[in-house]
Amino acid sequence: MANRVFKESQSYAGTWVMYFILLVEAPTLILLVVLYFTSEEKQEMAIALGVVLGAMALTLSLIFNIKLETRIDNQGISFRYMPFIRKWRKYSRAQVKRWEVSEYQPIMDYGGWGLKGNKTTKAYTVLGTEGLLLDVGEKKKIRIGTMKAKEMQAFMENWMEE
Repeated sequence: MANRVFKESQSYAGTWVMYFILLVEAPTLILLVVLYFTSEEKQEMAIALGVVLGAMALTLSLIFNIKLETRIDNQGISFRYMPFIRKWRKYSRAQVKRWEVSEYQPIMDYGGWGLKGNKTTKAYTVLGTEGLLLDVGEKKKIRIGTMKAKEMQAFMENWMEE
């Protein structure tokens, strides 16, 4: 297993989160357009329409740009959570005291998905309920979400034995 690499990239594009936001934003936009054409105060409605449209565009662009990338190779475990964490966060094999790929409850354990944390663990998740839990010492744990739990489990077993 000398040069094997585990890679995973997760994003909200094409998921229920993106479609939910679109379902909420579309009726709001339609309502504002109808109000604009029926209103006598066109200038005020145009400003309101522009502000709401801008906020919606920013929300969608943020959702499309959020991406969790994970890489496990001979150098260690690396991840980044774009656009919030641009540089790769790296943990060498020697830093990993204990690990497990396990199921968890995002809302109960961390308050939801995304960049979250509680007293003992920082969580970096996009969707799903499975992730790699790393104990890197000094009472510091890191949860990296995954949609490929079985593949990651098999890879980690081999990776730690090397």
